[in-house]
Amino acid sequence: MAENLVKLNATAVIVAAVGIFIQFVVGVPGYPDVPPGPIILGGVGIAVFALGARWRWVIIVGLIVPLFITVGGILEGSSWGRLGRPGDVGPFLGTAIQWTGLVVAVVAGVLAIGQAFRSRAAS
Repeated sequence: MAENLVKLNATAVIVAAVGIFIQFVVGVPGYPDVPPGPIILGGVGIAVFALGARWRWVIIVGLIVPLFITVGGILEGSSWGRLGRPGDVGPFLGTAIQWTGLVVAVVAGVLAIGQAFRSRAAS
């Protein structure tokens, strides 16, 4: 089960990266010329997919990075305005995809870490 949670975490991290990339492409204000979010999240997602089953510490990175972006997004606050305007399809869709990915990544990350370290303690 822990392996499935690791895969879910990695997939959700990549989904969040796609959401941020969509926002960049449709021209949501405030993004730099090369937004670091999709690059960082994409790299973390790939690392968790490739290494999460073998190196448990990678699963922790798969939780910390989306958690950091989630907290930053809550504090920064501009996402809520985009989510409140579904008629503005591009920004709304990108933000919805980003937040869905982040929430699933955090939940799956917590559960994966619990499973991975619980199974290690039992063995």
